[in-house]
Amino acid sequence: MKRLILLFLAFTTPFLVSAEDYHFTEGSSFSRPLFEISATIFAAWLVINFLISLVRIILDNRLKLKMIEKEVSDKVAEQILQPTKNDTKSQAFKWFLILAGMGIGLGLASATTPFGIHSIAIIVCCLSLSFLGYFSYMKRSENNNLNK
Repeated sequence: MKRLILLFLAFTTPFLVSAEDYHFTEGSSFSRPLFEISATIFAAWLVINFLISLVRIILDNRLKLKMIEKEVSDKVAEQILQPTKNDTKSQAFKWFLILAGMGIGLGLASATTPFGIHSIAIIVCCLSLSFLGYFSYMKRSENNNLNK
């Protein structure tokens, strides 16, 4: 719930504080500072998410090496070393779908000039379709795991 509130505030704050009237193009009501702030927040989120994932992978690897050195019992090792639900293949596929959806959305948005609110709608629709594709992929993989 806290994340949802924080994301809501992060994306609505630029609307509230933008007092200047910069435009990408003539006749567009989409302000440049709003775009810059939103893009900066999104880029920071991507970088932080990447760093957290990298640290998690490194620490998991160090834990496994320590367990091997200490010769932990088989029962405890099995419980800790079991693969997690978020394995690297599904994470890589998720990021592929997200970035592909963003690329398709940006490509379609650049083809429909002038830039405006419809450009954001195109990008958001493409991203939501990529998330829908990932959801169906995960649902299908869960069904395959249950049938085995």
